[in-house]
Amino acid sequence: MAPTVLVTGSSSGFGRSVAAKFLEVGWNVVATLRDPGRWTGETSERLLVHPLDVRDEEAVQAAVARAAEHFGRLDVVVNNAGIGLFAPFETTPVPMVQEVFDTNVFGPMHVVRAALPVFRAQGSGRIVNLSSGNATVPMPLQSVYSAAKGAVYNWSESLADELTGQNIQVKVVEPGFVPDTNFFAATYARFTGIPASDVYSSMIKATLDGFQVEPPPGYLATSQSVADTIFAAATDETGRLRYRIGSDSEELGRARQQPQAEYEAWRRRFFYAG
Repeated sequence: MAPTVLVTGSSSGFGRSVAAKFLEVGWNVVATLRDPGRWTGETSERLLVHPLDVRDEEAVQAAVARAAEHFGRLDVVVNNAGIGLFAPFETTPVPMVQEVFDTNVFGPMHVVRAALPVFRAQGSGRIVNLSSGNATVPMPLQSVYSAAKGAVYNWSESLADELTGQNIQVKVVEPGFVPDTNFFAATYARFTGIPASDVYSSMIKATLDGFQVEPPPGYLATSQSVADTIFAAATDETGRLRYRIGSDSEELGRARQQPQAEYEAWRRRFFYAG
């Protein structure tokens, strides 16, 4: 029997690439997305496209049960669904903060809570959570997003220890900036709806200008390289927890490993302080 993976947020970007990667290597794939009409990928007997808003815990329970029932087992869940937020914390409306945490933190928690009994009953399972380089080095003007992705990493590390001895592994994939998805465009569109403040205008301009700087070839990850890393993590038997992808994410990891005083000095040099 072919193994089965459930992927959240499969309409575009990483999720779409991840679903395609697992299909390519012969897995059964449950591609979940809020609007199944947005699925434009291939069709296959090994593919089930299922509607899912990860913020809805009952819908998550139903989707996980459907996946296990349809293909006879569920081996991996990939918690990919997420949204970005670029804005000063002070001017960010509370409902936007809640939306980020509901989607990026509580959504994956709903999926894992639903999947664990299935994994335990069949004797094995893998959880792949998408975090970010922002979890390692929190970014100014991305405080809410950084906090959410930091929560995902810390929860994952603790969860991995809780599941010791149950043959259920937790993996965390941390991409840096990936320009070949619409994530930045969607994040920027959300930013334009937030009230502006002149206090932060110079910092905002400098940060946005920084995104326009062309990095060296191969420095940044692509949606395909992220999908390849997620597949590698899902099939890795070593017990490894953290997988950074993209030279920028790896650089952030090295920076964070410095002694605290050196790290704080690096932050002052690296980030524009206005």
